[in-house]
Amino acid sequence: MELVPTMQLEPILEHLSSGVALLDAHTLNIRYANSYLRTLMSEPWSSYQEVRGRHIREILPAEVFAAALPRLQEVANTHHALRYTEVPYEGLLETRGRTYWQVGLEYVHVSYDGQEALPMLLITLEDVTEQVRSRLHLNAIHSISAVIAGPTGLPQVLDGILQALNEMIGAKRCAILLTEQATTEEERSQAQTPEAQARPLRFIRIAARKGIHPMSYEWSPEESQHTLLAQVTASRHALIIPNTSTQPELELPLIDDHGTPCRPGSALCVPIHVPYEGDTVAPAQPATTPDMRSILGTIEVYHKRARGFPAEEVQLLERFAQQAGLAIHNARLFRGIENWARTANRQAHQQQNMMRAIPDGIVIFDPRWRVADANPAACQLFGWGEEIQGLSIQELVARSVPLLPHEVTASLDFIAVLEERALNRVIDEMKLISPGGESYTLRCSYTPIRDDSGDIFAFIIVYHDISEEAAAMERIEAEVIKRTAELAQRNTALQQTKAHQELTNARLQLLLTRMPSGVLLVNAPDTHINLINQRGIQLLQKMGLSLEPLDDPDQAAQNAIGLCYDTLLRSVTMYNSTGQVVPYEEQPMYLALHKGQASEAELNMTREDGSITCMLVNAAPMLSPEGAITSAVVVMHDISRTKALERAREDLFNTMAHELKTPLANIRAHLSALLTPDLKLTQEEQSGYLQTSDEQVERLVGMVNHFLDASRVEAGALRLDQEPIIIPELFEDLQERLEALILGSSRQLQITVPPEVPAVEGDYELIMSVLTNLLSNAFNYAPDGDIIQLEAEIVRGGKQRGATGVTLRVTDHGPGMSEELQRAIFKRFNTFAAMRNRSQEQPPPTRKRGAARWSPGTGLGLYISRGIIEAHGSKLTLRTSPGQGASFAFTLPLYVTQPAGKH
Repeated sequence: MELVPTMQLEPILEHLSSGVALLDAHTLNIRYANSYLRTLMSEPWSSYQEVRGRHIREILPAEVFAAALPRLQEVANTHHALRYTEVPYEGLLETRGRTYWQVGLEYVHVSYDGQEALPMLLITLEDVTEQVRSRLHLNAIHSISAVIAGPTGLPQVLDGILQALNEMIGAKRCAILLTEQATTEEERSQAQTPEAQARPLRFIRIAARKGIHPMSYEWSPEESQHTLLAQVTASRHALIIPNTSTQPELELPLIDDHGTPCRPGSALCVPIHVPYEGDTVAPAQPATTPDMRSILGTIEVYHKRARGFPAEEVQLLERFAQQAGLAIHNARLFRGIENWARTANRQAHQQQNMMRAIPDGIVIFDPRWRVADANPAACQLFGWGEEIQGLSIQELVARSVPLLPHEVTASLDFIAVLEERALNRVIDEMKLISPGGESYTLRCSYTPIRDDSGDIFAFIIVYHDISEEAAAMERIEAEVIKRTAELAQRNTALQQTKAHQELTNARLQLLLTRMPSGVLLVNAPDTHINLINQRGIQLLQKMGLSLEPLDDPDQAAQNAIGLCYDTLLRSVTMYNSTGQVVPYEEQPMYLALHKGQASEAELNMTREDGSITCMLVNAAPMLSPEGAITSAVVVMHDISRTKALERAREDLFNTMAHELKTPLANIRAHLSALLTPDLKLTQEEQSGYLQTSDEQVERLVGMVNHFLDASRVEAGALRLDQEPIIIPELFEDLQERLEALILGSSRQLQITVPPEVPAVEGDYELIMSVLTNLLSNAFNYAPDGDIIQLEAEIVRGGKQRGATGVTLRVTDHGPGMSEELQRAIFKRFNTFAAMRNRSQEQPPPTRKRGAARWSPGTGLGLYISRGIIEAHGSKLTLRTSPGQGASFAFTLPLYVTQPAGKH
């Protein structure tokens, strides 16, 4: 690299905010150093002339020179530039702390003082300390936030704090000291003075350490004026000891100096405050003074030599200590909660795991074969209610549709038969007709559940609905019988006449044409297509191949005969399920044609419009009697819709697991508190805990119903119980159901019904659920004092301007929604709370205990409501804009009286 003479660049280089230096490439003598770089040197140099000619060893500290020398020599020898980012430097610890630099080394030719261009090393030095500190600070906050939110053990929390501290300010010797109140008479007797014996005695222990000598691992002095913790407790702010030799009475732990214990030369102590005043004092312990309660401990940083601490490090450490206090406080709480809940929830946890493990109908029996539990699917399948709890299996069989196979119940001691089947993991199949008149084919499996000692404490019977599989198998068997008969007839016809052969060929061609899968027959020697059906042409065209004409599959199939399959398919890029490209040589057709291997693969491709097409490709070779490959058959299935349904099912299951976790955790926490013998709760507190648990159970049931309704909407399986609906009666019933919500809110409901409003036709309960959802949303997001409007409006049309329907409308004056939110609000799993974007000044609505309970925000309410209204042949509309509230409306048709005798 050639540079202009140095004297021409000097005015520019002298004003740069980064360091620039030129070294002789052979001798490493300094030829130039700009003013910024000179200010960083140990001796201030006013002009580069003063450092010119000096060897770099004379300027740099010994350890820096030792690290830089091999790299300078590497650049001088190889002429390859080197770049180093975020190089830490601790030569400015007392003034700036640890700094970070971006260093560049480059081999250049420079014309200097009119001389011939000389080989030199160009060194650039840029201070990136602020950027690195900002990143490290964010990393530290993220690390502390992560441990605050989880039930991590306290030692892990404290070790994570020290690790974040090391990354943030480069502290190699640091510790977290926590206070502990004396618990034994021996510890209390260690107090030095009567005053100390009168107040609660506290000791200091090292809870987490880094760079502390093993001799101080058990260091635990009494909190006194000779400890840093006591001094910061009195001063309430950080304390810096630049030289500990000036305070020999100060008690400090020993730091590790390459295996040798030594007293710190300087120390920085920052207090860790209790995040919530008074929370650390247990009810059974005597209350301490506010000053004693407000400090959990300290974060202390030590250095071997006497030195100061930059203000930036102190401020960063103080902010970090706030997060550390919250982490320590939460870790203690989590540890206590885990210890309380582990034993009490064991049986409940086992039952929950069993119920979640099998998605089908489940019946749980105790060892005596009495009903312990049954999930909703089993109750719906057999028409049971809650009264089955505790029934014996004999009583259960007597009162329901066939529960077990006939060969089991026909035995005199069928319980013994059941136990034998359960131990042998026998699987039965049986048919039954449900109380609703639906016919099912069920696969019945029996599973014994054992405890840790190996004893059976429960039996589970799982009923898996295989009605579709059984029906498909029956159709396949019938089809096999039918095809077998056809083949027999064709064999006879082949022996009798050539006409039968032509008829058979015609039938086979028709079958191939109507098949839902693409079929190709490819000749092995030249890979030319010998046969292809209509579906095969359509799939190849969908893959992007231009097989003309596009609108006539029959003609396109004829035109494709004789084309080279290899040439066609090599131009299509295929991917596997992980998104990796699948070479043509690894695809099933190539393996069948060239290697004689039968295989199957799922292949994906991206179409021009960006959509993904998923194909299931099967290929098998056809061999001659000698074993040579003569041709290959390829069968292609378009499984794009199947994959989309699988992804939708996974999304539903993931959302269900996420949404159900919160109420289950609340129920477990309250029941754990009730079962904890140390908590002496009053009758009123126990009742409150039970009522809260009941609310969470009802909330859980509401979530499950929302998910079931969403599934019915998605599958188009909503069943409407159409009946005439009287609007005033509907509104009166709705107002009674929402009475708790209305009375517990600071908002009012205004109902407007025109006189002589006609009756409409619809499903009463489903329409009631839609209005309940819309009104609950309006009450949640309308401002205090607002009037929620529920109104009915007669729709008129036609030449006579007669009534054709009634529009029901819910209007509030809340924050409204933007166009972007309006487009997403009716989608699944979009919570209405996020859509309405509640302002910070508006607090969430309060709920009275015992008031009506609503869904906690599964993101399905409006999605289900829209599906219900669309099932009624109408449309749920929204009128809103930011700051102007929202109005939801839908129209129901008038109820028309059916003539007598018609249904």
